[in-house]
Amino acid sequence: MWPFTKKPHGATAAVQVASVDVKTAFARSKRGARLVDVRSSREFAHTGHPKGAVSVPPQLIKKDQTGLGREDDILVICLSGHRSPRQARRLAEMGFTKVTNVEGGLTAWKRAKLPVKK
Repeated sequence: MWPFTKKPHGATAAVQVASVDVKTAFARSKRGARLVDVRSSREFAHTGHPKGAVSVPPQLIKKDQTGLGREDDILVICLSGHRSPRQARRLAEMGFTKVTNVEGGLTAWKRAKLPVKK
């Protein structure tokens, strides 16, 4: 059996996750949404991160040790927008009900001159 074409018994279709631009994400974070940075802890600490973001690297997501509530409004961000969609889908598949990907990641966040913590 080719491993990439068949789903294991009982698997469901991939979950779709909405995406928003960085300005929308910033506005939602100001209203209480949780901004979750899914880069490594080292990247989070050394390259800066959106002000108010929490670090939840992929290994914590895989272990379901996020510290997030299943009903939290979660905005998932990475550096450039390539890693966050996968982690956002993973969170949704784990039962988190309000997950949104942030397009363009920290790069777009900085370009929009939104607040960053070093």
